[in-house]
Amino acid sequence: MIRQFLWLVLIVAGAAGFYSWQLLDQEQSGTPANQDSQPDYVAQDLTRMIYNEEGHLSDLIRAQRMEHFERFGFLQFDFPIYTIYQEKVPLWQVTSEQAVLYPDDKLILEHRVELRNMATDPLFTRIETNAVELLFNSNTLQSSEQVRIFGLGFQITGQGMQADLNAQNIELKKHTKTVYYNEK
Repeated sequence: MIRQFLWLVLIVAGAAGFYSWQLLDQEQSGTPANQDSQPDYVAQDLTRMIYNEEGHLSDLIRAQRMEHFERFGFLQFDFPIYTIYQEKVPLWQVTSEQAVLYPDDKLILEHRVELRNMATDPLFTRIETNAVELLFNSNTLQSSEQVRIFGLGFQITGQGMQADLNAQNIELKKHTKTVYYNEK
């Protein structure tokens, strides 16, 4: 009788151990990893307005979709449109397929990035690249990708750039070519 009782205890202990091992393995492999990659909240058709000290609109961000990842500290945008204002007038409009906003006021835009100069009578009308980093506090941007700069009657191609959007100043790191158009 004691021998049968010991076998029963041994079988129950083995089954409990096997069940605990399976449960632990399942927790380590599945659930936490999936939760880390999930956003804390999602917004559709988002509009975010930022005002300066005088109460005037300084920045406007629109996006088809925004995901907030609290644990990693960033916002991810799908198809954002970012407009920079200067003295109540839109100065630049930046579009891309994806963007990530970091808490240190840095926006990284990727995939078909286009910057449109909204100023009246600008020297540069449009900039195209594949990725750009925009710093909000200084309205500067930089890219190490191929860049195409369009103006009235010319197109400049280069590799990498730095730009001051307030001063309307663009510096190419490596110039590749310039094409002038003969407009009559």
